[in-house]
Amino acid sequence: MKFLVALAALTGASASYVATLSHIAEDTLAPKATGYVYFDGVDSNGIVTGFSQANHLEANVDSTNGVDCTAANGCGMHIHEGDACTNTTTQGGHYFEGDEDPWATVGYTSTDVNGYSGMIDLKVDMGSLPIEGKPFIVHANDGSRIACGIIESTTLSHEEVAFLN
Repeated sequence: MKFLVALAALTGASASYVATLSHIAEDTLAPKATGYVYFDGVDSNGIVTGFSQANHLEANVDSTNGVDCTAANGCGMHIHEGDACTNTTTQGGHYFEGDEDPWATVGYTSTDVNGYSGMIDLKVDMGSLPIEGKPFIVHANDGSRIACGIIESTTLSHEEVAFLN
């Protein structure tokens, strides 16, 4: 099932963001991958907080087995520096300020028999970087890119986004 999220226009002082995640055409590991990411906002220190979930990923991933999610970017969920989901060039690499990548350890740690990741809490220091218009990428167990969506401002609450389909 693909999440269809109606994005509301930014009004007032809303600081929430959402992206609907769709399968990336080049991927063959999870051809039905979908999901969403919702950010509550960015605080005065540049910390972005929110939630993400993905559906139809590889089934039965379990990072506690010492094998799954060990590849570079394996099971990762990250904001990327590009401006589109078209291909790896337009998606770019991880989006962050400074020398240390705060996205290196962010992602899902398991999936169920249907490839559902569960709800993943996100809290990352973005410094002064704006997140609107950036691609949000979900990586497969092997680190390849399987789903992408462009982050947009919204007035919808997390609950409203989660139950739209």
